[in-house]
Amino acid sequence: MKTRTFLFTVAALILMSVVPTGAKAQDPFKNLTENGDVGTVKTPNIENFVTTYLSDPQDEHQSFLHGLWKRYRRNEPFENGEKVTVDAKNGYVCFETAEDEIGYSSATEMCYWNCDDKKHKLFAENVIVTLNGKPAFTEFSGLYIFVYDNATQKLYFFDQELLGLGDEVTGEVSFRLPQKGKDIDVFFSDGTQKKLAWNGKGFTLE
Repeated sequence: MKTRTFLFTVAALILMSVVPTGAKAQDPFKNLTENGDVGTVKTPNIENFVTTYLSDPQDEHQSFLHGLWKRYRRNEPFENGEKVTVDAKNGYVCFETAEDEIGYSSATEMCYWNCDDKKHKLFAENVIVTLNGKPAFTEFSGLYIFVYDNATQKLYFFDQELLGLGDEVTGEVSFRLPQKGKDIDVFFSDGTQKKLAWNGKGFTLE
């Protein structure tokens, strides 16, 4: 069964970036099959990643995105406040919806990175919800990371247990995926802004 796991910790996103002195770096992509896969992506580009990811919706939010994606691909009209942005060149997709009368808006970003080992890619979904211009944290909000294996052509679940990293970041945190560039912007509830800098195999908090 396909189940998304929200990454509550920024530490859990810093893939292999914190390794004790003298310790052997853990391979975060080892035993990928243990957590199961989302599906097969024969040609790994952003549109195919999105199509596979949304092919079997598991909740209300994914069902809504699935419907938007179908209408986009069929060139069918959207409802007021709905928008789908596809930047195939930069490997980025964004689904947007807004209800101005209640001050609600949401944006669901998706993008991917090519790993330096030339064997894997990371695929991410980031759900941003705002109410009256301020971040609102719902059951669907958050950042989700998956790993694509070039050899098996499958997109695998990837959670903090696999990463083996610890310290939780307290407070509410929101993210912005890169449409251009490779780093993820991180916004903390106290107003602090940092970034998860891409290092070729994951991210380092800066």
